[in-house]
Amino acid sequence: MKVGIIGFARSGKTTIFNSLTGAHAAVGTFGSRDSNVAVLKVPDERVDRLAEIYKPKKKTYAEFQFVDIAPNESGGDDKALDSAALTALKNVDALVHVVRAFGNEEVMHPLGSVDPARDARSLEEELQLCDLIIVERRIERMEKENRKDNEYKVLVQCKEHIENGHSLRSLELSVQEKRDIAGYCFLSQKPLLLLGNYGDESIGNEDPAGLDAFGKESGLTVIAFCGAMEMEVAQLPEEDRPAFREDLGLGEESRTQFLQTAYDMLGLMSFLTAGEPEVRAWTIPKNTKAVDAAAVIHSDIARGFIRAEIVNYAHFIAAGSMAKAKEAGHVRLEGKEYIMQDGDIVLFRFNV
Repeated sequence: MKVGIIGFARSGKTTIFNSLTGAHAAVGTFGSRDSNVAVLKVPDERVDRLAEIYKPKKKTYAEFQFVDIAPNESGGDDKALDSAALTALKNVDALVHVVRAFGNEEVMHPLGSVDPARDARSLEEELQLCDLIIVERRIERMEKENRKDNEYKVLVQCKEHIENGHSLRSLELSVQEKRDIAGYCFLSQKPLLLLGNYGDESIGNEDPAGLDAFGKESGLTVIAFCGAMEMEVAQLPEEDRPAFREDLGLGEESRTQFLQTAYDMLGLMSFLTAGEPEVRAWTIPKNTKAVDAAAVIHSDIARGFIRAEIVNYAHFIAAGSMAKAKEAGHVRLEGKEYIMQDGDIVLFRFNV
């Protein structure tokens, strides 16, 4: 899963990037056009427990790749993203908008004042406008070619939806209609999470900047971070973090909070594979069929799919071993159409 971190210049995006990933990217490098990239492994106690049982050569957690997109620093421009940033965002699966909600007279906001709701609305409109330009150009070309197929009809729906002030993620489309326009990688169609970056004076206060109200109005999920302090904690030795967080009143681990919210927002879950070579978590969308889950591991497994041997993680742990889980009748044989469940331990049988 690839996540793009976006926002206006001097919103603290790189600070958030560091706090989530534990990276040490330089902050305050105004004018830099380089994006920061880091991978966050998703903690999963199920992987740890299975590794204790199987003693594998390797254990692999699910991963999020974060891309900290360089902001627009073109002086006086009221845009958060320039053409280079928009191009870089085409390949991400989801967006996190870091919204500045902290005051600092030494670090001026490019728009001259701190207004989280304004910034959130403004960037949404940027994404919509970018998509609208693409849609209008494509529709114009298709009309010149007298081509009015299903793709054309979906694009007309997209145009009308944006012109009515809505992002494409709120447009209801069928599975086939989504496939018809998938190649455009529309930015306002990507899942978006609003992350309020607050100062330490806001710890313990409920929605001090009014961002939650905007999120409800727009149908967007909002989480609150105290970015500077979170980055400081993230760079401490892991064993020292809980006590430090408690002393500061920071509550739940920031990465855990983010990942839980992101999984819910994106409709994701994990299934597991376990054996002596490797214990591994695989991330898939909810309601994924068994054959499609097999394809996540390797296309040959999906192509030669015979059946899936599945046991629920909780049943496996209660039984203590796969042999005992089979004796208890907890191991099931499922076909291609089986809908995968979070925590399924799977052995795919296939023949190519």
